[in-house]
Amino acid sequence: MMCALLARLPIDTLELIVEWLDDCPDLLSLALTCSTWKNIIIPRHLEYREISLSVDHFSIWRHLAERPSLASNVRKLVISDSEGSVPLLASPAPRWQIPRTLIQPVPDGTSPYWQQSNYPLVALQNMRSLNTLEFENINRWSQGSQDTLSLFLTHIPTVEHLILRSSRSLGAEVDANFEDVQQTWDLSNLKSAVLTGMPWERKYLHPFRAALLSSPALQVLHLPHFVGYGTDIASLLDECRFPSLIELNLGWGWTFDTYPYAQRFLEAHPTIENLTWSYAYNVTLREGSLPRLKHLSVSHLAFVRALSAAREPEKLCLETLGDLFLFSSDLPIDLQEIDGTTVRRLSIKFCDSLATLRSVAAFFPSVTHLSIHGNVYIRPKSRWSRAFRKVVRRVFPRRIANSLSPISPRVEDVLPLFPELEDFSGSSFPQGIAGSSLQDIRARFPKLRRLEPFDL
Repeated sequence: MMCALLARLPIDTLELIVEWLDDCPDLLSLALTCSTWKNIIIPRHLEYREISLSVDHFSIWRHLAERPSLASNVRKLVISDSEGSVPLLASPAPRWQIPRTLIQPVPDGTSPYWQQSNYPLVALQNMRSLNTLEFENINRWSQGSQDTLSLFLTHIPTVEHLILRSSRSLGAEVDANFEDVQQTWDLSNLKSAVLTGMPWERKYLHPFRAALLSSPALQVLHLPHFVGYGTDIASLLDECRFPSLIELNLGWGWTFDTYPYAQRFLEAHPTIENLTWSYAYNVTLREGSLPRLKHLSVSHLAFVRALSAAREPEKLCLETLGDLFLFSSDLPIDLQEIDGTTVRRLSIKFCDSLATLRSVAAFFPSVTHLSIHGNVYIRPKSRWSRAFRKVVRRVFPRRIANSLSPISPRVEDVLPLFPELEDFSGSSFPQGIAGSSLQDIRARFPKLRRLEPFDL
């Protein structure tokens, strides 16, 4: 009966209904209900919702440029390096997700080069419902005064989620000329801007700042690493106000000269709930800063102490605390102003001993998700044992050095410390878990639902 009613509706009406579905699983579920939906969705929508390709896929770009009705069905576009430009040792290799049907084969060389290079821009203009754009290795496309990246960013007015990844090597210098880009980037619908990797070319900073300031609905902002940037670049954060900002990632590479600019930016955005800032040291926050913060990821507890001081006399209440470097001497000082009972997710990058981990577990009794992706050592704690180990290593460096090295703990050493644990992951446990041990863990810890990589 339902299919008969649908068959009476105009095809344009059915197309409008399908356009409201962005996710491929939802499209597939609808296509499996009856043949009417199947004929509309497969392959015109299902194969075109999410596309991953290279700028060098000229046949696909031409197809999308010449078929606006199909290009308008794209919601997510990932632009990656071509296979020939990926380093030999790079892992993993690019995995293309391109449409296979409704494409007419076009022999190479049938169009002049200037026309082929224009196909991606025309295709982007046809993607009138594009929601997410992910651009890999932007440094490859940032060469020349009329570079590909700038041209692409001028043709995506509907994009709400923008992800730009930079793979600049650590030793590369940042271009000093940042007046080359003259285009105006229309990103008025932007809700999230994730700019990951090494520092950007300076020529992009001013136009991108202007584009972000014209995005009143911006909620997520991830800045690239600040390595090589000074106060002239950090000052661009001044007068930047995003009234809806919820999630912020400041990256790493900040210096004592640039810390004040980040500090003022944080104080000016009380709406932030999720903050990530690696290697934040010398920071002092104004009283009452970040009142809505629930999820914090920092490498050192110095920032936690600064945040706690801004909350006095109230205790700091967090749901997530991550990427910590923990030392037993720091615990009484840096954790005393935190309400440990509110933390549910805990991530640790370094812990100097299992004894310190016990102290952490006692302070955070309600942790349900624990991640240890760093080093946790079991080692002698007395001064005499450490001195004896140093002497023996110098006298017998090859014979018994390995036996005196720090030992990574077993999973069975950690699980009893966190009675409410439901999810446990980490790279500090290289030894595998036998099937019998897994069954024993399942029996001893019934609340545990996941032990990476196992689902219990």
